[in-house]
Amino acid sequence: MAYRGLFTKHVSIWAAVVTASRLPVAMAPLAFLFYGRGTDIGYSGGAAMAAAYAIAEAIGAPLLSTRLRTRPYRREIAAGLALSAVAFVLLAFLPGPGTGPAVALAAVAGATAAAAPGALRTMAEDLAPRQHLHTVLSLESTLNMAVWAASPALVSGLALGVDPQTPFLIATVATLASTAALWQLPDKNGATGEGQRAPLKQALAAWPVYLTSIAAMYLLASIELTLPALLEHRDLPVAYSGPMLTGFALASIVGGLVYGARTWPGSVERQSTVLLLVMIAGVALTALASNWPVIAGLLALTGLLQAAVLITRNLTLREQLPADLHPVGYSALYAGSGIGYGLSSAATGLLLTATTPDTAVLIATGTTLVLTATTWLRRKASEAKKPLPDEERRR
Repeated sequence: MAYRGLFTKHVSIWAAVVTASRLPVAMAPLAFLFYGRGTDIGYSGGAAMAAAYAIAEAIGAPLLSTRLRTRPYRREIAAGLALSAVAFVLLAFLPGPGTGPAVALAAVAGATAAAAPGALRTMAEDLAPRQHLHTVLSLESTLNMAVWAASPALVSGLALGVDPQTPFLIATVATLASTAALWQLPDKNGATGEGQRAPLKQALAAWPVYLTSIAAMYLLASIELTLPALLEHRDLPVAYSGPMLTGFALASIVGGLVYGARTWPGSVERQSTVLLLVMIAGVALTALASNWPVIAGLLALTGLLQAAVLITRNLTLREQLPADLHPVGYSALYAGSGIGYGLSSAATGLLLTATTPDTAVLIATGTTLVLTATTWLRRKASEAKKPLPDEERRR
């Protein structure tokens, strides 16, 4: 089946909804900065908007996803997207609302739509046969990477060529389009009755998977944020950082497609651990490389592996949680990625003021290795606690 037979009517609509709903998320950070630049709130106000958006997303995703356990998915997703669209349209048309209201609107835009990615990923489980779920998730990863790769050029072109508020108008249109298309998908209903109590607490039992998410994003953010300084430290042209990161993004798209094209040996949990370890080695070698073709090649390898790590992480979580907790778990993963990026941003900024860029990258790889080892040891401990089958006991 792979991709050729995957695009049924509903999968095609689902892919369109995923793409349209992720576009505002990918546009938001840079759009906020250009908005600050073009208005009275300045770059600092734009940065505050970006921070508010990210924090609101990280908080809202797991909290709002708990509502999906007992409610129809389409209604909940549509309501969140519609509220986010309202916040974006106000940012697009309000003349200079000031820093406080602008930051508040950014937080509303981030929080209200935060449950959509996890909910849409859960809905995908009903749109394809179980044995090809990894292909659907690979498609989702590829679409997400493509949107993130395209959004910087889109935002900068609109903000500089038209108006600083124009990106918010496009975000509004994309959000409303995804909301309209969502109603063409078959609905998914949560469990009737109250179900399990404290669903968020139940979902957090799979904490090693979330820790893997934090570790992967911490690693990726560290090399992305350090790359210009690293090139300068190696007496290489800083201008090469842009094309290198573009190559990284394109490699991630290819990696997602390749992973979804076939099945791979070993459990998805083991695949995730091995791939993340290879990523750590690749980033560490990037810090030690002295010429740009090697650095570019290692970044491309990291990009290829990144997509597979994200997909195997989602599949691992799906195996470890009951079906009614999948949207909560996926949303917690989404929040974990944001936490990992935020922690890495803060740590990288501090490290670059205290040490050299290559040392900063090596410290980041060491930190990621410790986090990965923690998840591996937890898995081994869980396996040791599993009761042996009867025939094993009798031996």
